[in-house]
Amino acid sequence: MQRHNNMYRYITLITTLLLLLSLTACQQLPKSTSSVSGQDTSDQVAEMNVILTSITMDALKNQDYQQASRSIKAMILNDDKNSWGFIQSAVVSLPEATAIELINSTLNSFTVSNSPTQLFGISKILISFKKTEPALETINRSIELDPNNVDARYWRARLLTVMKEYEKAEKDFKFVLAKEPDNETYSGQYATFLQETKQFDKAQKILAQHKQTPDSLFKRIIFALQNEDRQTANELYQKLKALEVEEKAQNHKNFLTAESAYWLEKFTDSEQFYRQVTGGDHYLDARDMLSMILFDNQQYDDAIEVLHQLQNAEEKYAIKAYRLEAQIYHQQGDTDAALLTLSRSLEILPNNPELLYDRAMLYEQEGKMSQVEKDLLQIIKDDPKNYEALNALGYSLADHDLQLEKAHEYITRALKLSPENAAIIDSLGWVQYKLGQYQQAEASFQKALTMDIEDLELYIHLYKTLLKLNKGEQAQQILNEAKTHFPDNEKLTALAAGKN
Repeated sequence: MQRHNNMYRYITLITTLLLLLSLTACQQLPKSTSSVSGQDTSDQVAEMNVILTSITMDALKNQDYQQASRSIKAMILNDDKNSWGFIQSAVVSLPEATAIELINSTLNSFTVSNSPTQLFGISKILISFKKTEPALETINRSIELDPNNVDARYWRARLLTVMKEYEKAEKDFKFVLAKEPDNETYSGQYATFLQETKQFDKAQKILAQHKQTPDSLFKRIIFALQNEDRQTANELYQKLKALEVEEKAQNHKNFLTAESAYWLEKFTDSEQFYRQVTGGDHYLDARDMLSMILFDNQQYDDAIEVLHQLQNAEEKYAIKAYRLEAQIYHQQGDTDAALLTLSRSLEILPNNPELLYDRAMLYEQEGKMSQVEKDLLQIIKDDPKNYEALNALGYSLADHDLQLEKAHEYITRALKLSPENAAIIDSLGWVQYKLGQYQQAEASFQKALTMDIEDLELYIHLYKTLLKLNKGEQAQQILNEAKTHFPDNEKLTALAAGKN
């Protein structure tokens, strides 16, 4: 009996939904004749949106994008402001072409084209797809319908800032602040706008009017550093350190103080305050930064202790922690321990591309090319467009004089995916060198050097190639140029002595 009642209720709701959708096609929408009737309709719309949300989630899970698109459109046309958060995330989950088709379809409906709220929501969705011009056009339509909507004007101000239409953006910001002068979110964003447009003093003046909080002081410190005003930054840092906050806000304050100290190169202070973050939203970020500071200070045992904590955290922290621990062992000359760390991490995080890549590079240094191939090919299998893995595999094979034609193929694939990548162009030159194609190699190295003059290997590769082409004078010029960028480098000293 209960099952039949639920089915009847479901059918009734869907029937009501279809009736509402048919009404949205009309040029005029009927006004509610009673508050009770209006409340009933509102409740029914809310119930229907619960059902439509479930349908949409199932459709997205099953990649039934047509069904998802239909149910999302129905939710949009229902005009329930409480559903817009879900609608936006659902549309972004669709393939872009399907999402844009859905947006264009809804924009053509009478309901949406006459609803400032819905137009506002669609403008936000368009930005998710980086469609700035359509987003601006849509928010303009929303504001034409409701010129005094402060949130919409604030949104447009930020959008115009992104589009670098600064004069128009400033007009919207001033409108918003005239309406709500005490809203620190709005004035804070206006200060960010002033900072971007290099009105530094005005930005600081606005933020100085805000209540002194860890966030407001931190923002002012960052702005001062961007303006290369270290004196102001240091003065604000001292205020941040001295600021008293409630106990529940202490971890947040300690984290921002640590971050400020780090950017001010006060690394002792930074370490101290990161250690004082004992909980809260920033705990793992504080541990992560602390491990980096300890690593930079060569306090390896302390760093590893922190890294072991992070390895039990969520994946993004664990991956970084395993990689840094392996790097510590490698710097200490213990490659076996580094490999063991990465292998252990891959048991917990199978086929993670970053961990596989790091392990492959260690294997390459050990001359274990079969393991290098295995790890890099696994990355490429999972992600055929991973040009870094393709390049690394091609270069490693070429460097060890193995499978040169195959190496050339891998590097060519990488170059198609990232054609302006100096490292890949260098790899192409190196495999060409190994194949005896010295003129092609020279052209590749010369091109790469126009893009990156801070890569030592590029100079060495070009030097060797020029010698093969009997261009001794040019080779010497390249070697001298390299020495200016890398003085007292052992590799260059060996080359100059004829030990290559």
